[in-house]
Amino acid sequence: MKKELNLIKTYIEGYNSFDVDKMISTLNKDIVFENYTNNSLTLKLDGINQFKEQAEKVLLFFSERKQEIEEIISKEEYYEVHLKYTATLQVDLSKELKKGNQLNLKGKSIFFFQDDTITKIEDHS
Repeated sequence: MKKELNLIKTYIEGYNSFDVDKMISTLNKDIVFENYTNNSLTLKLDGINQFKEQAEKVLLFFSERKQEIEEIISKEEYYEVHLKYTATLQVDLSKELKKGNQLNLKGKSIFFFQDDTITKIEDHS
């Protein structure tokens, strides 16, 4: 259990510091990443190469970003991590989301593990 919690914390530290290599160091080579918005799947990545490519691409979107852990719930097969997310846009993403806008969201990430690595992440907002 402690190993999994350390992997989650390392992953989030990497995310917050824009350190993709630190994030990747926690992941299984066959990582599956899924992003859900309002319970609809909006993005699915298969494998560490797709994950790294996407993680590097979105670095350009933000001047700062931070995930703060509010609660970690241990389930039988995964950990459910409730997060507070803040970010400042570095570019215009849409007519509504402009450079300099602050994002403040709450959500959860679900982490699955195998062989001391993260095998799947589901982000829900």
